Amino acid sequence: MRLCKFILSSVTILGCGATSAVANPILLTVVSGPMLQQKTNSPCVIGDPSCHNKDSIPFTTLAPHDPSDVVSSPVYTVDEIRSLVGNTFDIGVDLNQAPGQNNGAYLLNAFTMTANGATLFSTTQPATLTPMNPGNGFSDATIMGFDLTGLSGSTQIQFTTNFSGGSAGREQYFLRNAAVTGPPSSTPEPGTWLLVGTGAFALIRRKLHQH
Repeated sequence: MRLCKFILSSVTILGCGATSAVANPILLTVVSGPMLQQKTNSPCVIGDPSCHNKDSIPFTTLAPHDPSDVVSSPVYTVDEIRSLVGNTFDIGVDLNQAPGQNNGAYLLNAFTMTANGATLFSTTQPATLTPMNPGNGFSDATIMGFDLTGLSGSTQIQFTTNFSGGSAGREQYFLRNAAVTGPPSSTPEPGTWLLVGTGAFALIRRKLHQH
């Protein structure tokens, strides 16, 4: 209870309520490339029915011909994600766009990861993505910076995408270990690696670890 009563000006502490939110989540980087190939051990969390997931790993299937939407993945545990990609991972975005419409531009308005219902990681601003590698199972962009270090294995994790500009088939969002992904092939958005409220984040993770 002392943690729930602890006053921190910009953060609501996780665990004090079922729908608590972190005022300043950890920021993610969105870059074009490097090209990632989806494999059996790097499953989709949101995507097309053709995602190469094991039967034990569910994913949310996007609606066909969906021009804009807000869609969430199933709820996973930290232990489930760790067993697939470890603590640090990225998410490849495989676009399926009609090239004749705005050069296939796809607007990723926001992408978030919640832990026990609170936003822990988030993109900083909308990102316009364009197809770079036609074909199913290859990424055209990467969302980088996820880290589960210090979180309890039972912590519940969920991913949510907010997009617009969809003009053809269904996109795929799939996990990939950060060590396999490698460094970004283009310059990240300024400041997107900044850990906002470092002390607050450490406190949040300690609180999550206790649950």
